[in-house]
Amino acid sequence: MHIYRDAAMNLDSQQPGNNFHGGAIIDEQGREIPITEAMIQQAFQRLEKSWQPPAQSLNSGRKAGA
Repeated sequence: MHIYRDAAMNLDSQQPGNNFHGGAIIDEQGREIPITEAMIQQAFQRLEKSWQPPAQSLNSGRKAGA
């Protein structure tokens, strides 16, 4: 199982004819860059670090429709 995951994260998977069936982003030169598990994990880590609870609304004590 680890072999498959490591192969999917390998940059060589960007070569034409690789039967890629996942998501990709397009870079400035128009090349498709496969979205890897490592990319997604990094994005979630950044979100976790920057997340803050929402500010309490001034209307939070009022009932809906009041």
